[in-house]
Amino acid sequence: MRKSMELSIFWIGLLGFCSVLIVTTPLGAQIDLQYQKRGDRFEGVKPKPVSGYDIELISVLADYQEPVKTEGFPKRVTLRFYLDGDDEVHFTVRELDFRAYYWLDKVEPAKSWKPGFQNVFAWPTDPVLNQLRPKIELYELGALVRLNNATSSTVEEVAPAVLFHTKPPARIEGYRFTIKTGEDARLQATFIQQDTGKPIGKPQKFRRKRAGRPFTIEWDAKEAPTGSYALKITGFSLSTNQSINKEVHFFHQPSLNP
Repeated sequence: MRKSMELSIFWIGLLGFCSVLIVTTPLGAQIDLQYQKRGDRFEGVKPKPVSGYDIELISVLADYQEPVKTEGFPKRVTLRFYLDGDDEVHFTVRELDFRAYYWLDKVEPAKSWKPGFQNVFAWPTDPVLNQLRPKIELYELGALVRLNNATSSTVEEVAPAVLFHTKPPARIEGYRFTIKTGEDARLQATFIQQDTGKPIGKPQKFRRKRAGRPFTIEWDAKEAPTGSYALKITGFSLSTNQSINKEVHFFHQPSLNP
């Protein structure tokens, strides 16, 4: 009887130890990936933000994808952007479509941001990006560099960014604006040269965009001269007929070495 009790106690203890081992290891890893300050930035897994916007700008990137030769992420990711003046910079890096809920912001650059294309921020991928589950790829990330205003507004000023890991493009020949709406919507997007006020090319029409599903508006800028431009988005909600309006102002500098 005593031996039976001792054996039972042994197995209960062993089971408890294994349970602790199984539970605490992933929990520790999970805590380590939580959104927190990591030196010069805040980075990690963040609860899915609740968007109350009728239309939300998620990312504005140059249309460039540098090949990634290895599985997962390269050792570092770099963001580079052009400033036309002395602007206050607020930027966010996040997934275009949330799966792992990755978020990076509150960056403290080693040098102050300056006019020109020398504004660079690079960060290592081992602490968070390479550990994410489910895994994500480099160009499943988006970046939004807001100027002077940290929050969403009807009219936004941004600096389109170049996202790469080793070598940036020689020139910027296009842009990708990623957006999502709060309700199913019908939209029209027009690019305008701000100096002349004239539209560039034909408007892009989107008959139905699903609520909460990111979509991308592309602009071919191969023939566009250096200068200030705007993306104007108009439309309406398909359920309430409420109007939707958004303007994104940006400066197009095609050369990374102007």
